Amino acid sequence: MPPKKMGVNSKAEAAKARKSATEAERKEKEARDKEEKYWREAEGAKSRAAKKREEESEKRAEAAARKAEARRLAEIEEKELEKSLKKVDKKTTRVAIPVPKVTEAELRRRKEEEQAQILKKAEEDKRKQSRTAKEEEYEKMILVENTNRDDAIIEARSVEEAIAQMSVADSLPVDKHPEKRLKASFKAFEEAELPQLKAEKPGLTHTQYKDMIWKLWKKSPDNPLNQVAEK
Repeated sequence: MPPKKMGVNSKAEAAKARKSATEAERKEKEARDKEEKYWREAEGAKSRAAKKREEESEKRAEAAARKAEARRLAEIEEKELEKSLKKVDKKTTRVAIPVPKVTEAELRRRKEEEQAQILKKAEEDKRKQSRTAKEEEYEKMILVENTNRDDAIIEARSVEEAIAQMSVADSLPVDKHPEKRLKASFKAFEEAELPQLKAEKPGLTHTQYKDMIWKLWKKSPDNPLNQVAEK
């Protein structure tokens, strides 16, 4: 007789099937991981660098796209603003510039100030011309040599020359220090006459004043040479 068939345990079969499926899935995953690992090792560092460059290029492209979009939106907004401004009535934007009003009294005051300035300038010019004429007159008076000389006066161009002439004059009295007396007299005469000449004839040079004082000194009674000549 053939052996008697025993009944099938469904639970055991199900557990066995699950175990087989899990084992198959594990093996499949291991095989897939091995394959990926193989290809990664085969690609090496060069492939990773290329991938990095690709990612950076994508980022730059995205940034450029965002900038372009922002620029496009800004242009649209600017055009809309221009359209809105063109619609505004030009008459409403006009601003009247206030014109300052000048009263009659202000005009009269300005005219008086202008006339005063003109008169002041004319007066200054007149004073300058008068001063120039006086200076020229003084210079002519100084430069013109007096030809009507007194023969009794000893002529000299300086105090030293006058002292030399005093030493050779027959009529001179005996004087041990004639140069000191003559220089002292001339110095006193110069100090007395110079302030008066400056007050009477302002604007001359120091040399011109000295020339005038010397001419006055040659004819002055305070000059010892003239005192000798009179004797």
